[in-house]
Amino acid sequence: MKSKKGNFHLCGELKELTFEHIPPKAAFNDTPILIQKHEHLFDEKSYVYGKSIRSNNGSGSYCFCKSCNNNTGTWYARDFSEFVGQAYNHFNNVEKINRANLIEFNFKPLNVLKQILTMFLAIDHSDFLKNDKELVNFILEKNNNSLPEKYQVYLYNTISIHKRLYGIQWNNFNGSMNTHSEITFNPFGYFLTVDSPPPIETMTNITDFKKFQFNEQKNFIIPLFYLKTDNMFLGHYE
Repeated sequence: MKSKKGNFHLCGELKELTFEHIPPKAAFNDTPILIQKHEHLFDEKSYVYGKSIRSNNGSGSYCFCKSCNNNTGTWYARDFSEFVGQAYNHFNNVEKINRANLIEFNFKPLNVLKQILTMFLAIDHSDFLKNDKELVNFILEKNNNSLPEKYQVYLYNTISIHKRLYGIQWNNFNGSMNTHSEITFNPFGYFLTVDSPPPIETMTNITDFKKFQFNEQKNFIIPLFYLKTDNMFLGHYE
């Protein structure tokens, strides 16, 4: 496995960093992908403007050391990937995706939530999330249920050839400054807010997944609203 030296986003120690798939490789993130960063999309003076980078590893980043990568992968990634697979199976067996969808899942809520937050921390290069020890401990301690109330995690359904991986950003939504992060990767969009409302009310708040125990299996019907995410801007939908 390729690696490089750097500050790990969870433990903060100087270690060899390994490639973290975001989302996990088993969650249909196992094929090459074209990536466009800020300079590719917005910096018209850059020589790479309008171009892209090919990642043969799929979507991801060098951000976790081998130990933490293995731990979070073992504890959360497999159950998260099964959760995603159930959604894929549902949408493959329906004639069309409705604006509002009710999907039955048999899954491990806390494990899924912790994997989603692991992904948000992995893509955040501002150190905003990394410096919150309560959040870091929530992820690194598999039995920890103490996610600070300021963090709210939302889920929605989307189908698009374009993906979004936006670390923490401070944006003006509805006339006020809000702190948001977003990941979209079919069939889901994941949205994190910090002391802020979501940009659209139809997103499903799944933060209460934190109330379950590690490895606790539950059967739920979850409402998911379809949002089209073909443009490049965080929190904007067509």
